[in-house]
Amino acid sequence: MSSWSPTRYKTTNWSSYNDSLNRLGSLSIWFDPEMVWVPPPSGKRGRQQNFSDAAIQACLTLKVLFGLPLRQATGFVQSLLQLIGLDWAVPDFSTLCRRQRTLNVSLPYRGGTGPLNLLIDSTGIKAEGEGEWNARKHGGSKRRIWRKIHIGIDEETLEVRAVEITSSSVGGVSRDVSSFHSVTSKPPALYPF
Repeated sequence: MSSWSPTRYKTTNWSSYNDSLNRLGSLSIWFDPEMVWVPPPSGKRGRQQNFSDAAIQACLTLKVLFGLPLRQATGFVQSLLQLIGLDWAVPDFSTLCRRQRTLNVSLPYRGGTGPLNLLIDSTGIKAEGEGEWNARKHGGSKRRIWRKIHIGIDEETLEVRAVEITSSSVGGVSRDVSSFHSVTSKPPALYPF
């Protein structure tokens, strides 16, 4: 019996191979010109907001996606809008910081056609604590703090319908199912991590 050897591939069309590698690094970001960037008047007393929730959400999404601080995120969005040719004002970092606390994030939600079949899974995440190497090297705490994340996914649409984070001492499927009973009537809520 022969020993296993990895399969070797030989590239014969180098120009298309190079083009495909270049396409891997391309980045496309679309801003819909029809998007409501400046909200309509609310009809309430006091100063009106300068930016809609969609504008704040777009800026914060790019901030999280690229791992940018708030000031760099505003500069990044401003340069994107200039490249696109949209003459929209960009919220400054203090506006983003203040509005992200109370932002109502709207998630697209597709309802299923039949009964809800909810797939439930749990996994552990190391929430905080020093790494194993640092603990061995400097004699730090050996105790690790773990959290469990319980996820409920709709079998038909593969959407996350419920998320709950608990301590590592909570477990068992009966606990998970009882906490997801309200899932069938409404879209998922956002839980701060």
